Amino acid sequence: MKTLSLLLLAAGLVLGPVYWIYAKFYSGSQAALVPLTLVDAAAGTWRSAEFKMTADMAPVGLILKSQGSFAPNMDESRPPKDLYAALLSRAGESAKPLGFELNAGSTGNSNPVFNSHLVLFQTVKDGGYQLEIQPSGPPNIPLQKVELEVRQHLVEPNPNIVMAGVLLLVFGILGLVMV
Repeated sequence: MKTLSLLLLAAGLVLGPVYWIYAKFYSGSQAALVPLTLVDAAAGTWRSAEFKMTADMAPVGLILKSQGSFAPNMDESRPPKDLYAALLSRAGESAKPLGFELNAGSTGNSNPVFNSHLVLFQTVKDGGYQLEIQPSGPPNIPLQKVELEVRQHLVEPNPNIVMAGVLLLVFGILGLVMV
């Protein structure tokens, strides 16, 4: 019973979280890695140079890679987190701002690195794009480096496969608890 439970647990990990992370962040191929520059230090606003996207790249995922730091003497029960808004524009037209969160998770690592999946475009309009991010309030984790990864031919995870993985994880854990 214990061996079967461990096999269910391993299969659940592969079909659930590992598959989801691979599909969201590593499937497809990198089309561009665009650095963002700090344009307003007081407001914490970062802006990218213009980058090109074409229709033949679809589906395209935009992944924000950022690195920050905070004081290590913070309360362990309240790790820092910041809310940000990302504004994507093409040819002077701006889309609705996308909200996302940068959450340190713990105070053990005072120099966290974040990968935030901002958006997946099933279809893409040809043109030059630009991304700007800014915090919703004063940042608790001041950013030091921000890059935008443009991934072409990205695969969206199949929710049925992810759910099957979660169920296998649950059955594996239940099997281990009952032994």
